[in-house]
Amino acid sequence: MPEKMTETEATEIYQDLLDRICDAYFSGDFSAFKAAIQVPHVYKTEGQEQHIESYEQMQQAFDCFCDYLQGVGVTDFIRTCTGAMELGPNRILGGHTTELLRNGARLREPYTVWATLELIDGNWMVTSSENAISDTAWQSLAFRQGAAMKQ
Repeated sequence: MPEKMTETEATEIYQDLLDRICDAYFSGDFSAFKAAIQVPHVYKTEGQEQHIESYEQMQQAFDCFCDYLQGVGVTDFIRTCTGAMELGPNRILGGHTTELLRNGARLREPYTVWATLELIDGNWMVTSSENAISDTAWQSLAFRQGAAMKQ
C-alpha cells in the first residue's frame, strides 16, 4: 500500500500548480492552463456556481480573464498556498490566497480560494474551486462572462 502523502508534499504539489496557472495567465498560454484544469470543472463564488463542460468554454473563460487582467493593469498575480492535505491517493484539498497588484499597489483585498486537485493520467489538475469573492467582483464576472459565451 502506498504511503500517505505528507502535508508538505501536498502543499508543494498545490503551489506548483498555482504557479503554473499564473504563468499561463500572464503568457496567454491556454495549452499550459488546459494541462492544469480538468473539464468538466466547477467554479464557485459566494453566490454562484459555474459549470464548465468543455475546453472550448474553458478557453473562452481563460481568454476573457486574461484580457481583464491586462485591461485593469495587473502586474503581479500572487497565489500563495496556505495549506493542503491528501484526501486520498489521487486527491488533494488545499487553500490559497490570491493577490492582484498593479506596480506594487493592491487592486483589491486578498481573497481566499479552496481547490480540489485530482491526479488524472499522471498529472495533478484542479477539478473545482471555491472563491471567497462576490459574484460581482471583476474576477468573477470576467471568468463567468467568458464561460457563458455561446459556442
